[in-house]
Amino acid sequence: MRRILLVLTALSLLASSAFAFTFRDDAGDSYTFDKAPEKVVVLNSSNLELFIAAGGKPAAYGESGTMPAYLGDHIKSIPSVGKVQSPDIERIVAMKPDLVIGMNFPFHISLKSSLKQAGIPLAVFGVHDRKDLAAKMEIFGQITGKPDMAFRKVASINTDIEKAVKTVGKPSKKILVVYGTPESFNMALPSSFIGEIAEFAGGINIAGEDMKGGTGMYSGFVPVSLEYVTMADPDMIFIISHGNKAAPAADGQLMKQPAWSALRAVKSGKVISLPFDTYGINPTVRLGEAVLELSSLIYPEKYK
Repeated sequence: MRRILLVLTALSLLASSAFAFTFRDDAGDSYTFDKAPEKVVVLNSSNLELFIAAGGKPAAYGESGTMPAYLGDHIKSIPSVGKVQSPDIERIVAMKPDLVIGMNFPFHISLKSSLKQAGIPLAVFGVHDRKDLAAKMEIFGQITGKPDMAFRKVASINTDIEKAVKTVGKPSKKILVVYGTPESFNMALPSSFIGEIAEFAGGINIAGEDMKGGTGMYSGFVPVSLEYVTMADPDMIFIISHGNKAAPAADGQLMKQPAWSALRAVKSGKVISLPFDTYGINPTVRLGEAVLELSSLIYPEKYK
């Protein structure tokens, strides 16, 4: 009987180790689970998209003004733990989650020690580009216990991007992507997430890689030089304004600005406002859709 018990114990340990996984978050901290965590709280919308796309069902979420509308169906029956910038620690601790997922930003990283004291791990993530998206989806597939679902989502994104690249062929149109207001515009560099989307979409970004971007969330952007833009003479201008959640639409605000109204793209009505909740933040799992949409705006003649 003792031998049987020992064998069963050994088999149990082997079974649990077979499902064990370890990952490292963007703050450099390592986490190991012997099974997929059952109760996960997600504090921000971009990670919420990753988690749901990988087959996860969040136990609670953080409220965000930039949350895409489609997530409403996924969160309508689950509780909130407060605003994304200031989640309610007491509410989170009371839920006793197996894992909390947040942004790789100071206001979430600062919560790590408090939650750790309560025995709750907090992992922080951000997605910087297409390659990073695939890596993060692999981690989220481990967390949800559905790696195949995460893999299929990444494959679908890649298919959409490849479709845009094939449809456009050799890029031929110069574009400028500006973020902000006409009085305080920043140009998106190729290294920014919107810059990467523009490249996949077949746009020739007039903002060059040799330009030095800002810091933090503005590391992929530089202040607009109207003289530089005039010399580069883009075929199209895309505007991203904070809080704009409308679908892409023609925009006439630059025509009202004397300094901008002489530009060829402005005079020809080739200025389009892009929705902030897709292009103002990293669209993560909506990357493929964003690429196809932007590509069809730049080359409508190729998508008829």
